[in-house]
Amino acid sequence: MKIKDKEIKETVDVCDRNCLKKPCYWPRPNPGSFVQGRGYRSTSDKGWICGTRHAHGCQKDGDK
Repeated sequence: MKIKDKEIKETVDVCDRNCLKKPCYWPRPNPGSFVQGRGYRSTSDKGWICGTRHAHGCQKDGDK
C-alpha cells in the first residue's frame, strides 16, 4: 500500500496505514534489487519505500 508522507512530501510503499507511526519506519528512495557480487541493479519501479521493510521485512504489531 502506498501512503503520502507529509514530512518528505513523497508517496511511500509501506505494509499498512499505521507504518508512519512505527519506530521501524524508514523512508528511502527505492535502490532497486540487490544482486550478490554485483550490487544494486536498477528497477522499473522508481519511488520511495520503507527501507526496513525492504531489508528485513515488516514486524508484526506485537513485535518490538
